[in-house]
Amino acid sequence: MDVPTALIALQTCDLEIRRAAKLLDELPEKRSILETRHKSEEVRQLKGKAEELVHRLERAIAANTDEVAALDEKIAGVQKTLDGGQVTNPKEVHNLSREMDALKRREDKLDNDTLSLMERLEKAREQVAKVDTALQRLSTRESELIAAYRLKGGEVQSDLEAHKQQRAELAAAVGDELLARYEAAAAAKGGIGAARLLEVACSACRVELPSERLRELREGPDVGVCPNCRRLLVVRGDDASE
Repeated sequence: MDVPTALIALQTCDLEIRRAAKLLDELPEKRSILETRHKSEEVRQLKGKAEELVHRLERAIAANTDEVAALDEKIAGVQKTLDGGQVTNPKEVHNLSREMDALKRREDKLDNDTLSLMERLEKAREQVAKVDTALQRLSTRESELIAAYRLKGGEVQSDLEAHKQQRAELAAAVGDELLARYEAAAAAKGGIGAARLLEVACSACRVELPSERLRELREGPDVGVCPNCRRLLVVRGDDASE
């Protein structure tokens, strides 16, 4: 394959690659997959917050339990002192009784607080379970969407891979220097980096070229540059008009 023919074939191949990639990108299943993944991330963040609440409540309950245990020991100690008869002074007995009451009130408050915390903990654990269920459903949904995407996009993907392989062969035929010029022009011109000279006009920009420019192009190499759009211009070869 000569260079001009390879260059035009490369341009056609690149357009087919873009077309196939666009088809894949626009499959509704792909958008649904991305939406499902976004939703999953949001739910995972909710799970993290719910789990942190569970841990915080568990720590608070454990702290209350430890304090109640310490209060029980103190209450038992005060009761033992009162029952032992070591203290006979009425004032001291009164003070110990008041201390006992204070300890019991504190213990009652902790018990009530713990009950409230346990109710909140139960609800928090239920929330974690609900979030886990939601994540599982989203994971199943994503798997189903991926399977559907692969099924619908399989043929397009096969075409895309075939075009990519063809492109590699055409790029080698074009050569590094001309390939670099083509790719630079394509990047600057919306993906169209090469065109044919059709009689007196560039097939890309469709501008009729002055006769002097046409003469220069026809007297020059097989691949020139369009003086209007600056794309590579195949002057001879690949059915270009001479």
